[in-house]
Amino acid sequence: MEPSKLVRLNRLFEKAVANNAQLLEKRELDELYDEFINDGRDKKSSNMVIFPRVGKCTVG
Repeated sequence: MEPSKLVRLNRLFEKAVANNAQLLEKRELDELYDEFINDGRDKKSSNMVIFPRVGKCTVG
């Protein structure tokens, strides 16, 4: 993530913690936070394993 975006993320976070952030700033904070979290992650790979369903389970 670019240093300027990190600075902006930090400023918006501090503002939000102090309950001084406007609606548009909160939205920008959400976008920047998502970018920060996903920075460097491979979006194509997934480690999720899906198991087939084998009939209905009943609780007796």
